[in-house]
Amino acid sequence: MAGGEAHIVTGRASALQLGVVFGVVALGHLSMVPNVADLDGFYHIGHAAAYLEGSLLDTSLPWATRSVIGDVGGDLWWGFHVLLLPFAALGSIPVGLLAAAVVLTATLGLTFVRLLQRHGIEHAGWWAALFLVAVPNVFFRHLMVRPHVISLTASLALVSMLVRGRWWHVLLLSTLIAWVHLSLFWIAPVLVCAYAVIRVPVTVLLGREQPDTGVPIRQALPAAFAGLLLGWLLRPDPLPTAALLNIQLVQLFAQKATDQPLTFAAELAPIGVRELIATCWSFTLAWLVTMAITARAAWRGELARLGQSRATLTLLALAVSCAFLVLALASARRALEQWVAFGMLAMPFAWSLLDRRGMRAGVRVAIIALLVGHLAWGANRHRLNRQHVSFPATTLAAVADYLRENSEPGDIVFHARWDNFGPLFAHNRANRYLGGMDPIFQYAHDPASYWEFFYLSTDMTTEWTCDAYPCMQGVATDTHEALRDHFGARWVVVEPYRNPRFSLYLLNDERYTLAFESQSAALFEVLPE
Repeated sequence: MAGGEAHIVTGRASALQLGVVFGVVALGHLSMVPNVADLDGFYHIGHAAAYLEGSLLDTSLPWATRSVIGDVGGDLWWGFHVLLLPFAALGSIPVGLLAAAVVLTATLGLTFVRLLQRHGIEHAGWWAALFLVAVPNVFFRHLMVRPHVISLTASLALVSMLVRGRWWHVLLLSTLIAWVHLSLFWIAPVLVCAYAVIRVPVTVLLGREQPDTGVPIRQALPAAFAGLLLGWLLRPDPLPTAALLNIQLVQLFAQKATDQPLTFAAELAPIGVRELIATCWSFTLAWLVTMAITARAAWRGELARLGQSRATLTLLALAVSCAFLVLALASARRALEQWVAFGMLAMPFAWSLLDRRGMRAGVRVAIIALLVGHLAWGANRHRLNRQHVSFPATTLAAVADYLRENSEPGDIVFHARWDNFGPLFAHNRANRYLGGMDPIFQYAHDPASYWEFFYLSTDMTTEWTCDAYPCMQGVATDTHEALRDHFGARWVVVEPYRNPRFSLYLLNDERYTLAFESQSAALFEVLPE
């Protein structure tokens, strides 16, 4: 009877913890309605809808007229778009985006719960909920419809499977990462190499567990590289996709190293130490304490209390977390997602090394006060992100609908911002646009065309534009001539609050006519001379 009662209590506790995780996910997404966290989601669900309308094997993107993606075809995120097919089939962009975002975030949270449970961590649900809200800006990125949510989930699972799994687990997870998010193909081999570095000294210090649950290094490395190849090859056009990958990784970082003012997403810029502390202060403190606890336990020889597999997991997660923190500070702030995820994965194990029974009451009060303060601060930060960073789920929908009804199919639409492509493409695939996601694809197509777009997009010039930077190294062209002859555009979409000078130019020049105006955007028709 006592055993049955204990089982019921345990079941209720697990249900409560899962409810907390679902509650965090639900509150996060409900707080966003009717907005979405990111514009990239429009492109991804729009591409899934294009596959539904055409062929799943046709990865060409003719809607991107001034982009190397439109030139060569290929789809870096083909696997992700396949997974989005059910959501695109719902027929409503706002509904599809919301449903997909909820499923992605819930999958990440529940996977975190399961990983902690399989390694014997109590209160796994509470830890998972804390992981989701650990850093407000990172939580905001967990609400996006983007492939990084799946690749992060699979990366966490891969670390767990390395210390307690089989080689085919490594193969499947490596394949999933590359298939969904080819730009992060390197994640699986890097994690396996880090595992190889950590596993050897832990085995020497603690001895080999019997039975040994870790994947042998001689099996893990080939499985990771085989998964990488499978994830790349299991798509209709692997060679054009490889060409796009080279542009997005090699050429992108080469261009970032120059002094040219290329326009890139903010996530590709490094984060400064001051900004890191301002936006991640509470997690940074907890992360440093976790590092100190683990180092102290290693120095005193107390890691044996964890056992070989859990000690390996703890040290591996912290090592990977450190590496991604360096990457965020030196190159791209989007690496904060991995820093937080792997750092949080190690925390429950480090916490278990403490003698909490001897912990002073004052320390407990301080921890509770820190947690309460973090939640209040995090909720306010999330409110600010929602207010200033999110976008309406109907972004550019009215303009796209007007174009579909009043323009000729195939008409080219010049949009003043590169991130306008996703919403326009999702809502209207009768017309054609510029770019197609990251600006580096515009630059790779034709640097001269990119610079002409750049000057207008940044409001640096209006009556004229230039095909080089600085302009003295190129040729200046009348804007109307550039729009009509160089871009082949019949329509121009501009958001006055983002491009006030360009908007006034279009409004005051008789060679354009205002065809439609919504609450946040204006559509101009480019008239012949």
